[in-house]
Amino acid sequence: MNKDNADKDLSYKVAAIQFNPVQGDVASNQQRMAGLLSEAADNGARLIVFPEMASSGYVWNDREEIAPFVETIPGPTTVSLLAVTHKYRCYVAVGLPEVDSVTGAYYNSAVLIGPDGVVGKYRKTHLFAADPRWAREGNEGIAVFATEIGNIALLICMDAMYFEPARIAALQQADVIAFPTNWVGAGNNEPSKTWCIRAKENGVYWVAANRSDTERGALFTGGSAVIVQDGSVQNARVSGEGIVYGTVWLNTVARHRLIEGRRPEAYQELLLHPYLWKEGETRGINTASAYEVIVLALGATDAAATCIDRLSAAMDEAKSRFRVSNRLYVLPEFHVAAASDSGQDKELLSGIQRLAESNNEFVVLGLSKGTGGKPTASVYLLGPDGVVGHYSQVHPDSPEQADPNARFCTFELPFGRVGLLTERDAEYPESYRILAKQGADIIAVSGSGKESLNTWMKRIWAFENDAIVACSLPSGVSGSLLFLHRKLAMEGAADQEALIGLIEPEMTEAARSRSFMRRLKTHLYDSLVMGG
Repeated sequence: MNKDNADKDLSYKVAAIQFNPVQGDVASNQQRMAGLLSEAADNGARLIVFPEMASSGYVWNDREEIAPFVETIPGPTTVSLLAVTHKYRCYVAVGLPEVDSVTGAYYNSAVLIGPDGVVGKYRKTHLFAADPRWAREGNEGIAVFATEIGNIALLICMDAMYFEPARIAALQQADVIAFPTNWVGAGNNEPSKTWCIRAKENGVYWVAANRSDTERGALFTGGSAVIVQDGSVQNARVSGEGIVYGTVWLNTVARHRLIEGRRPEAYQELLLHPYLWKEGETRGINTASAYEVIVLALGATDAAATCIDRLSAAMDEAKSRFRVSNRLYVLPEFHVAAASDSGQDKELLSGIQRLAESNNEFVVLGLSKGTGGKPTASVYLLGPDGVVGHYSQVHPDSPEQADPNARFCTFELPFGRVGLLTERDAEYPESYRILAKQGADIIAVSGSGKESLNTWMKRIWAFENDAIVACSLPSGVSGSLLFLHRKLAMEGAADQEALIGLIEPEMTEAARSRSFMRRLKTHLYDSLVMGG
């Protein structure tokens, strides 16, 4: 099948098998998998997915311990399942410990087996805690396999914690991501929102097969699921072994819409790796201090004087608390007509600038200008000494608005670095990652409330980028957010005027260590910055 000409009307049944292997009992695990594969295929499933390391179990101490259970691809596990895929003309993805017959290196791998044999394999690139004890990181990139049921990619567990692998698969026109995992947590849970965001970001189906038991203290969450292109869960199983069925309808429209809006010429910083070394070695960093972030909901079309008065009142109220001397206000986007002679944008900026100066505080606000449905947007950061900086929207609302010079910007404040986003730019995971690589402690989103910004998605992006996300939407719109993983989670209702968060140094200690940033595999991400 040609990747560019998939049958857009094709639909078929898929299955995610929640399977709990017995550690070290490969023969029994293979036999049980063959039985479950036959059951799923007999019920009409064309693509079936088993968990990560399903042949052997997951938690191993070292190479010596796992050595009796590693295998080549093709090998014993692929042979044991091929008879079923051949009989039913179906496909199966399964995780196993692989040994490279040439180098002797071990990998945490997944293999896709079709009706006539091995279609392809993938070696896990983003390793989790137990993997590096015995497994080498995969270095062959992200592959997408063209089959008669669509373009299928393989990713494994921790790969989903980073947006890049799934995005690379989507750029190669993946329709479905088969996802063997051994996802861990505090107990059996619903499907992870992380899996859902990867499907929604890329307009792909996500078939996740997990375990639901324990092994050497590791507790697996279950939640095996079929997730559709908009990130919603079609069907799932929380606990216990069993088969989860769903249906894939091949439709490339959602994927193309998301991919075509990207601006790869602005993404070169995705290939940088600034956190290999601790911050401060070659660039000074501010001493951590307490500060407040205030997400203030104002009317997007209110008169400039009204907005200035409301901000002034909020600043007076904040001063009465006397908790900190550093504050950052994040305001929503304001719209002004380009043809207007009222100078409302200048009045608004100058009025807010006076307040920032007189109160010795910082303010973020967005401005959109233009008539019709496609105004141009930018975001300003104002402080006691004037305009700290501003940026123009990187991802245009329409092709004719594209600015080839638009770039993401991060600005240094006395209490941290602030990255700015418009609402449109905040729909792309690339935006958050680039600001994080620029050192943003706070990512401030000034929104209009017109885009489909889901707070659960912004929470995940905040966590994955070791940053606070502060998103302000206008009065009457729900979805404003102030979020720092495990430390601060505030979400605004439509009738709520402000979210006020006191950020203490100890709250940001984990985020400032940039643990997620340090584990990126930038040498694999070249395709993220390629046009076309």
